[in-house]
Amino acid sequence: MAQEELLSFLTNMKLIYQHGVSHSKNSSKIHRLFTIHHCHYVVEQILREQAKDMSFSGALLNIGFDEIIKKVNNKNNIPDFNRLLELNKIRNGAEHLNIIPDVDTVRFYTKIVGDFLKWSYKVYHGIDYDSLALENMIFDVPIRNRMNEAKAFIEKNDLPNASKKMYESIGAFKFMSFGFLSDPRAVGISFGGIDFPNLLADLAFKIIMTDDESALKKIMQIGTTFKVEDGILKTQSVYPVPTFKDKDEANQHYEEILNIILTYQDRIPQSLWRNKE
Repeated sequence: MAQEELLSFLTNMKLIYQHGVSHSKNSSKIHRLFTIHHCHYVVEQILREQAKDMSFSGALLNIGFDEIIKKVNNKNNIPDFNRLLELNKIRNGAEHLNIIPDVDTVRFYTKIVGDFLKWSYKVYHGIDYDSLALENMIFDVPIRNRMNEAKAFIEKNDLPNASKKMYESIGAFKFMSFGFLSDPRAVGISFGGIDFPNLLADLAFKIIMTDDESALKKIMQIGTTFKVEDGILKTQSVYPVPTFKDKDEANQHYEEILNIILTYQDRIPQSLWRNKE
């Protein structure tokens, strides 16, 4: 695999894992299933890539997880090897027998998989897991830049500015989406004091995020509406700027916002997103 192709593959695996992390924050049965699926998927794909040059009794695509991980482990001992074997059993039980593990088990194995990814990226490919910036996958350039600024502020422990930039980013994400999900022809119409275009967009967000309660909650904190300025129809939004007690809390909010943007940007036509500052 060429270096550029490898980096794309590893970045996508990291993104899929982060989707699993996001699902793990919700305790519902379907989210626990999604978490286990995403976590198992990335482990299997990393191992299959590593096993491409190894010999098996048949074609690699027909070889099961257990046989692959055991052969890869024989060449280079894998941390938490037995835990990953158990993850495979849990995944099979969840997907084939509808035996969904409890919240604590799901979150435990999510952490195990995160540790495996960091180890495997370094050992198998000489790449620092944290160096693969998911921010580069954000379509909208101004939103991408604001998120990078927020990340830099967190590293400097400037949490007020980090909060401002990351919530500016999700605020921009919503108002850019709002223009597509709402209808400017309804400007000026209201029901019981509720702005109709805003109502349309909020209903659209609820449909899109119906199975992602945490994402919907963050999006609904942002107020967005149309306004007419100098005869030109524009979009404006008001977003919260929460105070973080420490870097860990700031990073948690940052990761949640990044996951929302990366998960839902595909639901909007790419032509909407801005390609320059």
